[in-house]
Amino acid sequence: MATVSFKSDILPLFTQMDIDHMQGFGVELESYDYMKDPGNAKSVYYQVSQKLMPPAHSGEDPWSEDKVALFDDWMEGGYQP
Repeated sequence: MATVSFKSDILPLFTQMDIDHMQGFGVELESYDYMKDPGNAKSVYYQVSQKLMPPAHSGEDPWSEDKVALFDDWMEGGYQP
């Protein structure tokens, strides 16, 4: 399996709308320091894997299974920068 990195693989999964919206809840999607914390990453993973984020009213499509799997691969690979 290829190394999945936050900067090149995970951060681009989030739109600016996602980043701005979640920042209001104290969730720093664009921050590696925040996202490398397993508790934070698992919380975000739960939201996207259960299709709770992005919210339906946002107009954005839920994440595809490929995107969810990539995020999971990043976590399983040790939260690489």
